[in-house]
Amino acid sequence: MFDILIKNGTVIDGTGSVAKKMDVAVEKGKIVQMSRQITAKALRAINAQDRFVTPGFIDIQNHSDSYLTILDQPDQLSLLSQGISTIIMGNCGASLAPLLSAESIKTIQKWHNLSGINLNWQSMEEFLQYLSQTSIGVNVGTLVGHATLRRGLVGDALRLLDESELKVVNKSLADALEQGAFGMSMGLVYAHEVNSSLAELQQLTHNLKSSNKYLSVHLRSESSHIMEALDEAIGLAVFADIPLKISHLKIRGKNNWNLFDRVMSKLEVAYHQGINISFDVYPYSTSWSVLYTYLPKWAYEGGRDQILKTIADPMSRRKILDFLRDSGPDFDNIIVSEAFGNENFVGKTLKQIGANQSLSAEEAALNVLTATKAQVMVFDHNLSDEQVELFCTSPLSFIATDGGGYSGRTPKLVHPRCFGTMPRFLRMVREKNILKWEAAIKKLTSDPAKLIGLTDRGWLAVNKAADIVVFDPQTITDHADYKNPDSVSSGIDMVLVNGKEAFIDNKAMHLNGQVLRR
Repeated sequence: MFDILIKNGTVIDGTGSVAKKMDVAVEKGKIVQMSRQITAKALRAINAQDRFVTPGFIDIQNHSDSYLTILDQPDQLSLLSQGISTIIMGNCGASLAPLLSAESIKTIQKWHNLSGINLNWQSMEEFLQYLSQTSIGVNVGTLVGHATLRRGLVGDALRLLDESELKVVNKSLADALEQGAFGMSMGLVYAHEVNSSLAELQQLTHNLKSSNKYLSVHLRSESSHIMEALDEAIGLAVFADIPLKISHLKIRGKNNWNLFDRVMSKLEVAYHQGINISFDVYPYSTSWSVLYTYLPKWAYEGGRDQILKTIADPMSRRKILDFLRDSGPDFDNIIVSEAFGNENFVGKTLKQIGANQSLSAEEAALNVLTATKAQVMVFDHNLSDEQVELFCTSPLSFIATDGGGYSGRTPKLVHPRCFGTMPRFLRMVREKNILKWEAAIKKLTSDPAKLIGLTDRGWLAVNKAADIVVFDPQTITDHADYKNPDSVSSGIDMVLVNGKEAFIDNKAMHLNGQVLRR
């Protein structure tokens, strides 16, 4: 007798193969049989008539660690409710391990307040072991954050690493990769990586080549200098001969949308030259960014304390304001989503905040940074809807949330992508016919699995892990928006994680996620 038998569904196996009417039998966490008709009995039979049966979706660009929700909201309901069964954390240069010193954990403070945080691990092995002893709703893997390593050695110091420090960072990275991390991430736009030397970056990527793992890069620029930023990332991949994934690819600012064809051409040429290159994208035209990254580079070098000192200096402040007025972003319509210690700013535009102070939106931005000690997140409707769709349909793209998992209703104003990314993309597939269903599901499953290095999940086949989604292709829809970002999507009937019902009837059920290592 099987544990679970899914009957009468249309199976899209994740490989891109044509959909087929099939039954799927699950036992002891594995898929044990797939055929046109299975007559054996099961403890739990599920009628999937008029439903698609697919592999669990893989969120390759996840921040449940940066927002600390993997620790304090481990059921990850907002992800399960989208059909996500596996996440990869440690993106954009920040990870929860290894921690070389107390300074290491400060890499996540741009996303989450660290007050009261207490972590009891240092190495990647200890972190993964801790997670293994925790009940979590989804399967979890992680990258190693470059800034986490770097900051653990030099803190907020604005300087290059010396030879002995480079050896420590290299050894720590190599150890973390050996202990199961899937690769390394860089956040080259952020304060503690923005001045890393090319020699440093190149040395670190050698560890990825020897361990056959990938590099994920948050580009140094996603606006006017995006071409140079792509050259830098591609150059690292070529130098070390490693797979490269660009994080949350986008072109920010209407003045820069004309670069789209050049961006796509550069990526496609690199691919045809034999570089293993890909990118992830979320299907929204509003970004969710750290406010200090809008400042000129020289104004945020060295971290939060230096940012505050620079803003407080009258001459520097005038130079920053001149830069902001000429840089292109529409500061009037940027919305504050998180503001440490100043909840009265949340939900307001910078124009509204400035009006209350009889100041411009640009001046309000600097005041908000000062009042929050530079811990501010903002929504910015700065992307082209048409280009977002084209990114989503590219053969080189994965669909990812670039968000965190939450238990349900959240008092924070989070980006709706935390609750709606996968259903929103699949709704686009249905309503706009941008891709065939088989190609769309492949983007969410086997494509990211292959880059990550997963061999036991990402597609439906006998002896593979039973991470399975059953959903209605006619009704799957996202409901989260910028006023109600924690509204759960509809159309997903059930999600299995390692053979157990993890999500059903809009509720998180069995917390059956596993810690994944490579």
